[in-house]
Amino acid sequence: MLISCGGSGRRDDLVMATATSCGGADHLGALPDEILQHTLSFLPSRETVRTSLLARRWRHQSKSAPALRITGFEPFETARQINDFVNHLIALRNRTPLHACEIPAYKEYEDDGEPHHDNSDRDEPFRYTDLWIRYAMSCHVRLLRLSNHDPDDLDAQHESMYIQRVLLLAPIASRHLTTLELDGVAFWREYPLDLSSCPNLETAKMNRCSSLIDVNISSRSVRCLCITHYHFYSYQEKPRALIYVPSLVYLELTGGRGLVPSFESMPLLQTACIKFDWTSTREDNNDGFLLLGRLSDATNLELISEPQALSFRKDLMRCTAFSKLKTLSLNDWCVEPDFGPLLHFLQRSPSLEKLCLRLSKPDEHAKETDGSYVSTEPFLASKHLRVVNIRCQANDERVHKILKVMVAYGVPHEQINVKEGNWSSEGSYADSEQSDYSYSDTDESD
Repeated sequence: MLISCGGSGRRDDLVMATATSCGGADHLGALPDEILQHTLSFLPSRETVRTSLLARRWRHQSKSAPALRITGFEPFETARQINDFVNHLIALRNRTPLHACEIPAYKEYEDDGEPHHDNSDRDEPFRYTDLWIRYAMSCHVRLLRLSNHDPDDLDAQHESMYIQRVLLLAPIASRHLTTLELDGVAFWREYPLDLSSCPNLETAKMNRCSSLIDVNISSRSVRCLCITHYHFYSYQEKPRALIYVPSLVYLELTGGRGLVPSFESMPLLQTACIKFDWTSTREDNNDGFLLLGRLSDATNLELISEPQALSFRKDLMRCTAFSKLKTLSLNDWCVEPDFGPLLHFLQRSPSLEKLCLRLSKPDEHAKETDGSYVSTEPFLASKHLRVVNIRCQANDERVHKILKVMVAYGVPHEQINVKEGNWSSEGSYADSEQSDYSYSDTDESD
């Protein structure tokens, strides 16, 4: 049975041309089944199905492709159409193990461009999400992506976090899962995110995800955790957002609203990128959950905070040392109003090799810092410090004071590089600079 989904694209034409090139000989079709199926796994599933039209040799190859990529919604007019397509695709597919599965949601639009508000259709884009996740788990999926938009729709990736989210209903439990990516997914009281039943999960990424319950994420296997543009609120009397990931090597926590998660011990952590904006809040349950204390063993740190946001200062004063720290990136919070945080890092980071300061808009107290940078305890900065990069606006009065601080505590003037430039009108760090740190992983189907 052939599933007809209509439409055509350049990738379809490419497959057709490749299979029938060289005087009509189907050289691609002569490859072993495993190679053909692996090749098909890189295509959207809609186009994979269309290859069954190429020749008898291709008729059943799509049924064993080790990936489901539900992308490319242009040929479909409604969410019901794409749901029917995916359900038929699953029903006809062989039980071949899945290397990857991408499950986005189709957004309904009226002729005037506004989303549908009919209750009967409102849940249609997410009606079978639970079924599809369970199917992927039963096929031993290794990489699972779940989102509330078509990944081919670049505009949707930057939409407000308040658009309708995918409600995660199915439990995430599989000993085969190694990578989990959630975008625009909501967790509710009845359906919290529980990763403890995925003993081989190594990478977890959550973007634009939300929760109206206490957040409690636990995984002994996760090595890379990225939580970006999150929205964590709880109406409990004592709200909590707790994360237990003792094997973590890379942490990214940026652009959040609501509660800032508290982390348990992370003894293997190497790199952390933390960025707070003015919407971030935190409930400190006890001193054991202080964020910077959990980062004190890291090798690479990026700590960015907008002036209106909660500050790292309180946590920093309780950290005795950053003994393994080699590269450090900070912004305005570390120099205003008294240079205290900057001096703290210089004094307590004996292995520091590279320091980057990103200065956007001077704080209103910046002119009150004359003389206040003199430390009560004499010390010298790390003997390993070789590079200090300062990025700032033109004529920033703070730069001269920072240079005096650095030289006073043993940093040679020739090792300090000052680069002046123009920041965005909002003075936003996120829009002006790319993170110095990143974590790369490969698609399991590659």
